[in-house]
Amino acid sequence: MQTFKYIEVACGGPRYRGLLINKDELPTYIKQAVKDKAPLYRSLYLYDETAVAYSQEKGTLKDYVGPRHIDTVLLDIDKGQNSDKLTLHKAQSVAHTLVNDLELSTSSFRSYFSGTGYHIAIPNSAFRFVPGETLPWQVKQTMRKLFPDIDHMIYMRTGLYRVAHTINQKSSKYKIPLTYTELMESSTDDILIKALKPRIEFPYTTLVADSELEEYVITTVPRNRDVAGKVLEPKKIVTCVQTLYNRGAQEGSRHTTLLRIASHFRRSGVSSKAAKAAMLEWNGDSLNDEEILKQTEYAYNRGYKYGCNDSMLKSVCNPQCIHYKHKDYLVDVLTPDNMQENLRKRLTTDFTGKSYDLAKALGHPQLDCIFYPGELITIFGPTGSSKTTLAHNIALGYNHGTDSIDESQQLSTLYLSLELSDWYMHRRSLQIIAGVDKEAASENYEELYKRSADQLAHLSVQTVAPTINQIRERIIELQPAMVIVDYIDLVETPSKYNEYDQIKYISHSLSSMAVQQDIIIIQVSQVSREYSRNEVLDLYAGKGSGAIENASRKVIGLNGQANSANKTVNIFKNTDGELFKTEVEWTPSFRLRRTQ
Repeated sequence: MQTFKYIEVACGGPRYRGLLINKDELPTYIKQAVKDKAPLYRSLYLYDETAVAYSQEKGTLKDYVGPRHIDTVLLDIDKGQNSDKLTLHKAQSVAHTLVNDLELSTSSFRSYFSGTGYHIAIPNSAFRFVPGETLPWQVKQTMRKLFPDIDHMIYMRTGLYRVAHTINQKSSKYKIPLTYTELMESSTDDILIKALKPRIEFPYTTLVADSELEEYVITTVPRNRDVAGKVLEPKKIVTCVQTLYNRGAQEGSRHTTLLRIASHFRRSGVSSKAAKAAMLEWNGDSLNDEEILKQTEYAYNRGYKYGCNDSMLKSVCNPQCIHYKHKDYLVDVLTPDNMQENLRKRLTTDFTGKSYDLAKALGHPQLDCIFYPGELITIFGPTGSSKTTLAHNIALGYNHGTDSIDESQQLSTLYLSLELSDWYMHRRSLQIIAGVDKEAASENYEELYKRSADQLAHLSVQTVAPTINQIRERIIELQPAMVIVDYIDLVETPSKYNEYDQIKYISHSLSSMAVQQDIIIIQVSQVSREYSRNEVLDLYAGKGSGAIENASRKVIGLNGQANSANKTVNIFKNTDGELFKTEVEWTPSFRLRRTQ
């Protein structure tokens, strides 16, 4: 009989995860974390001996797909950009729903202030989830159905959450338990005061539940499901076919739609067997399975090809598609209704996995300096100011304030390292991820890579100087969320251009590319000659001034000399954001650690 008695813990922060302990040992770890004033996290799921053996062999549970169990289902009401008052209101609303709509007793769940947001813990006895490989998917879908507005990332296979009575270092507040009355009647100030210290003396009672929420559990598990959390889809490639597929089989156009989707699969080199499986999923039992299989084979045998001018594909054409042709010059003439719709999309889009919050990384979460898709960002500074180091830190999701790697900030990145060799870039990556100097990285590179491989998997590096067209082709091929060009003087340009025109050509080409491909592009540049010996920079210090600041949505200057570890990061231009500066210190690990 399987016994699920192990949990994963991370002492000091999520990046220290990987240790599996018997759940009964958790109070000892809490006691030590409280004594050390250190964060402590535990896994949402429980593990058996199989997982323990896997973790000992691999050093991580990231790719473990074996069975899991769950003892407590956690509802995470994340603060995000909301005010403390609104966050509390959302937590109260969830608790009200549990009691009044789902008829769960207040003795069957417990609330916590997490240090910024709120957690509500419900024992599994209320749901009766059974252990298995598909449990994380079932838990996530069930909670999406019950509470669509809470944060569902916690339900991923490797989800961690902060343990009660331990500190949240971002807010300097502790995660503390709250009674139902305290949650519903306290003010935010009351709760924040309570959270200034651990609440060890809280009068805990055993949570008792008896299948009250079992009827809501999703038990039917499709084979075609997400298992690793959010999936970044290639949304810019043949968008018309993706739209038709996502709509599913619509009565009245099922056969004509099937032919176009199957034709796309054939042209993309997908085997007919794989296409049949996809079309059966698309069909959703709308047509007889035999009809779907027959029509898919028919499309493959006939070799039909449908282009941009096909009436059905044209009806769902999207200008962001990489195959889009400028057929209508009025497409850029927007009415107020068009612009209102674009604004709505911008404000309601989830940019998780597509944006980078530089202000947060520099330790200023209250400020606005977020890199969004469609933006060109320029980093410039004199030789020795650590421009490449800053770009590298951004690529690896380094948090300059906490001196740690923030995996939530890591984006799929194409790094064009046109000055440094691949092996040198890789060693620096190991140094930044592990926080070690050159000697330690050179001596322990095998072990460091084994430990850091998962945190480097998002990064692709090219060291051969490309042309603008080659950069565009590589972006279309790899579909990264972010591209770093380090540095732009080494990008090949037409020989007829002088230095200023070269910078203008590259910057404006990259800016257009960022918009067309809906990605972040960061270009690294030198300063102009008159600024090269000047420690005081401004917006116009970049080489090719005028071209750079006009093409870029954000301009970041780095002050500092090669013989000094002290550097200053200046945000000189920040369209729709704020300007600020931060003092950092170069360290032998190539981390630019915040000093102010």
